Amino acid sequence: MQHDVFVNPGPRTRLTQPYLAVLQSDVAEGLQRFVCPLFVPHAAMRTKTVLVVHVHNADYLLPLEQMTAFPTRHLRRPVGSIAAYRDDIVAALDWLFTGI
Repeated sequence: MQHDVFVNPGPRTRLTQPYLAVLQSDVAEGLQRFVCPLFVPHAAMRTKTVLVVHVHNADYLLPLEQMTAFPTRHLRRPVGSIAAYRDDIVAALDWLFTGI
């Protein structure tokens, strides 16, 4: 499930955040997973903690500082993966949490 992408189940936020990406490792299972919304690109630019990822033939922003715990029961069927960005995600999380 780590790096899987799911359709955002929230109808009010789905227009600007159509997908959620699971960031949490599969070894830490539970009732919730740490996810990050994928935003439709706008004037915001890529930074050390905002990555650009490609899903379903489109680019989306992955703002890692907006990661949150989310109930696994709402993560039904993955529609894609951002596993190809693993190294960039780990580097951004390292910078976010340790400053390195």
